[in-house]
Amino acid sequence: MVGLDLSGLWVLDLFAGTGAMGLEAFSRGAAFVVLVDYHLAASRLISRNLATLGNPQHVRLYRQDLRRGLKWLTRQGWHFDLVFLDPPYGSDLSQRCLTQLGSGALLNLSATVISEHDLDETLALTYGCLQRQTTRRYGNTAVSCYRREN
Repeated sequence: MVGLDLSGLWVLDLFAGTGAMGLEAFSRGAAFVVLVDYHLAASRLISRNLATLGNPQHVRLYRQDLRRGLKWLTRQGWHFDLVFLDPPYGSDLSQRCLTQLGSGALLNLSATVISEHDLDETLALTYGCLQRQTTRRYGNTAVSCYRREN
């Protein structure tokens, strides 16, 4: 959905899990990648994956919960071009993240946000400055792509 060349992009991977999405973005040329996950086991796994890659200086891992993580990132003054969301299914975390990201405080002007969610979860067409472009179905999973419009 995002293409092969991510050269120069700043990427945020929320609920990073193994870090696969963010690390794949890094391998495709992303300039800076931030991985955020609250769970200790996930953070340890991502740390091991980063060590395998030689701990690249342009990839950062933060073990933060949703509220603290997004607020902390906002205080850093960072702005991202691409954001991945893959929160636990059955929670309202997709909508909460999209609402916070829709403020635009963490997004560059042409940012894309990709949210993986349960097929039964209905996401809005817009969240602040974010406008849904497409939703694709993969079994019981849906992937919704939002773009910053203003």
